[in-house]
Amino acid sequence: GTLKGGACGDPGSENGEAYFPQYLSTKFYEMTKKDIVTWQLLFDCKVRGVSLAKGDVMVGPGGKAILTASSPEECKGDSSRAAVAEAMVRSLDMDCAGNVDFGVSTKEGRCPPTEEEWDELFQVLA
Repeated sequence: GTLKGGACGDPGSENGEAYFPQYLSTKFYEMTKKDIVTWQLLFDCKVRGVSLAKGDVMVGPGGKAILTASSPEECKGDSSRAAVAEAMVRSLDMDCAGNVDFGVSTKEGRCPPTEEEWDELFQVLA
């Protein structure tokens, strides 16, 4: 798969609705910026949803990898750095995740999962 994004989003967004300071700082965007705005920022503001699957069964990008690698959209085979990091940390406290392989992929959404949503996501590992 393709590891994308992973930073805090837009600190200047209206009401802070697209800003999540628990993730990498805006310095990440400065390091990856190649144009007026970095696609990483666009990705982080649009693709905060998460999907989990038990085992190594998630579909990869296949032959489209070269086309989707820098897309700010949700694409097959994508994983967000923020989602992977948070899933790994949360898995340490989940009995159902002990000694279990699982995949993390993206879903379109402007906000990361809530506490309750994370609990539901991890039920696929039970």
